[in-house]
Amino acid sequence: MVTEIALLIKGLDTACKLVRTGLDRKKDIESMSSEIGSFFASKEEVEEKIAEVKKNKNGYAGSALEEAIQIEQQNQKIKDMMKRIGKAYSDAGKSPQWQAVQRNAANIQKNRDLSMAESNRRKIIQDRKNEDFYLVVKLVVGLVILMVGLTSLVFVLAIN
Repeated sequence: MVTEIALLIKGLDTACKLVRTGLDRKKDIESMSSEIGSFFASKEEVEEKIAEVKKNKNGYAGSALEEAIQIEQQNQKIKDMMKRIGKAYSDAGKSPQWQAVQRNAANIQKNRDLSMAESNRRKIIQDRKNEDFYLVVKLVVGLVILMVGLTSLVFVLAIN
């Protein structure tokens, strides 16, 4: 898992460098769409891996301090790059577009979260239905075995 994190961080660093270089050269924000897209893809992967590491108690092999430092550094790098991209939009006179992008991103994330919660809820309900079904099957099989046993006992007692 440490190797995965290192590769994701390297990818994020590369994407940040490409965006930073383009912004420093005063490239047009539209012409940098592939670099910015690469940054956002790397950002998403790093954020997912950080969430996975936080969720999985045994997921990280280093010290807790090292993990906390890496997480904080990556979060800060992402925040700084987001500010730079926002400033580039502002400098290009496209602040309303950047605000619209941020609103749309918030709505998309909200819909994803709701969709994920709904799918998790459906999975939990399906798992409960499956558990209930198997419980009923076990009870029916148990009752059949009990009936066969009682019938056998009655038959044996009737013969003797």
